Amino acid sequence: MSEITAAIDEQAANTLFDTAVGAVGPQSRSGTGNLGPFTASYTVTGTLSNGDVDLIPPGTIRIVDLRLDWQLDLSFGFDLSSFLPDFCLPQVCVNIPCVGRVCTPRICIDWPTVTVPVSFGDFVKATADFGLSITLQGGVWKVEAVVQGVPNLQFGASTAALLVAIGLAATPVLLAIPFIGPFLAVAVNAILVAIGIAGITGFLGPILSPFVSGLRIPVYQQPQQFVVLPAETAVDPQVDIVIDQITAAVAHNAPEDELVLGADISA
Repeated sequence: MSEITAAIDEQAANTLFDTAVGAVGPQSRSGTGNLGPFTASYTVTGTLSNGDVDLIPPGTIRIVDLRLDWQLDLSFGFDLSSFLPDFCLPQVCVNIPCVGRVCTPRICIDWPTVTVPVSFGDFVKATADFGLSITLQGGVWKVEAVVQGVPNLQFGASTAALLVAIGLAATPVLLAIPFIGPFLAVAVNAILVAIGIAGITGFLGPILSPFVSGLRIPVYQQPQQFVVLPAETAVDPQVDIVIDQITAAVAHNAPEDELVLGADISA
């Protein structure tokens, strides 16, 4: 049995995790992805806030409605070659006396990619199960709650409006293209409608899930060796304690479930 034992119930665990999740602070990631036929580079910033903690023996900490508020800055690329056929000027050849056959160069139009910036923000919620990880690193004991698996994300109702935001940003840019602008604007908006909410959540899922799936929440941290009584005199030296082992578990102590930490110590 551990020489030192500390336990907190679910109410105290909620307070602990409120503080710990809040201390994580905003995080940012960048990358590229595809939304249907469109490519996009992005930078996303996410801020977590704690949900409701449910302690499940023997070793699971479940956080229900863990919330991630996110802000996404996108640079969408519309490859006009996806909408327009390649176009080449015909090659003209003539026979010139004493010179021979001379042809004009074959000139083809390579349709460019139109880039449109889009900014959008919303939130997602997830129910995540955490396991307990205990490590000794650099002379410091650390107890952390670590996500087990990749939780499903529950998107906010306004997330679907990202498609509208992309369409609104793209339409004036496409309309400005001479002759074919109206056709391109209609085609792009039709494709966005076809992509729908399933497409947008499929696009956002891999971007946002790492904020939750890679989460490690600090529960306890303590140097392996620390002073419990300072030195009083030359003949009364300080008293140190060494933590030889840390244990952590979720236990049912009627009538409540508790998060229990134990420590084996030596002088």
